[in-house]
Amino acid sequence: MVAAARRANSLIASTTKLKNAGIWLKGSETSCLTDISFNRHFFVGKLRLPPIFVDDSTMNLIAYEMCPDFYNNNFAVTSYMGFLDLLIDEAEDVKELRDAGILYNRLGSDKEVAKLIKKMNIDLVPSPMIYRHVKLQIHNHRNNMWIKYPAQVYRTFFRSRWTFFAFVGAIAALFIGALQAHYTIHQPK
Repeated sequence: MVAAARRANSLIASTTKLKNAGIWLKGSETSCLTDISFNRHFFVGKLRLPPIFVDDSTMNLIAYEMCPDFYNNNFAVTSYMGFLDLLIDEAEDVKELRDAGILYNRLGSDKEVAKLIKKMNIDLVPSPMIYRHVKLQIHNHRNNMWIKYPAQVYRTFFRSRWTFFAFVGAIAALFIGALQAHYTIHQPK
């Protein structure tokens, strides 16, 4: 069971690496912690995560969930925090999650939150199967050669929409120039 959990955890990477692979993060419509989904459209994937506040009440929920008297425990909070641990390597990852409307930081700086989540998840025992299907979908998306390279090209050359509009304008100018050259050469007499 531990080996299966390690394999499932190695299937995804931090948010900055996911973004480079063409996976965008977005907040989920609900706040249910098991409401995680991954959808793929062409070479862009969208990972939806429920929003969570990182503060003292989150720590209390984890402590309550770890109590042996808590019946019908599906380990949703600890599993979600374990999933966030996979997505967060450094403060930049916390910033990406904040910008996507997934993580609301009430503790301090992004660096402190990243350190806290890393430190906290050492002792947590999440359910290894709760997000397995999403982890496999992300892994398959990241390792698909037909998706990986176009996503990297898009990320490298089209960081803003203005570069995309400039590219479309240049292609349109080349097309109009080619049409003009064709009609200049083949003029009706």
